[in-house]
Amino acid sequence: MLLTKTTEIAIQCLVLLSRMPKGTLITPQPISMTLGSSESYTSKILRTLAKADLLESHRGASGGFSLARDPKDINLLEVVEACEGAIIGNHCREFPDPAMVKRTCGFHQAMVEFQEGVKSLLRKWSIEELATKPLSDAKDAPDCKLRRILDAEKTMPARGGLLDQPGIGSLRK
Repeated sequence: MLLTKTTEIAIQCLVLLSRMPKGTLITPQPISMTLGSSESYTSKILRTLAKADLLESHRGASGGFSLARDPKDINLLEVVEACEGAIIGNHCREFPDPAMVKRTCGFHQAMVEFQEGVKSLLRKWSIEELATKPLSDAKDAPDCKLRRILDAEKTMPARGGLLDQPGIGSLRK
């Protein structure tokens, strides 16, 4: 299973938001600048994540997006299914009773096992785990798409950093 560009950027958006102080609102512009994606494409992805209840959308002049739940409670399966639809197998047919799978062809059994394995793996990984798993500082470490988020984060607390850019605010309750 290959992830689409939309899903990859969605995961990066969620990781970026998870690394910001709780209650931070962010518009698509600073996210797209950080991730190197277009603002309109990023905006579309953020709306998709909000429809899936992974983000909250806040309207108004000081609006933006924030995480709808704690990052530890958002798993990759939810993100993938929000962006790509339900993960379903490409096999003979669906059976309402899982016990019937054992009476089907070998291909069907293999595809059901593959589907369940992918879902289980994606369900296991949370946004928090992705955001906190350390990256290697080794000089020969392969380039990582999440590294640009962590690199941007280094400038966040400083004046002129990511948090001081237009399009970033905080929730007022």
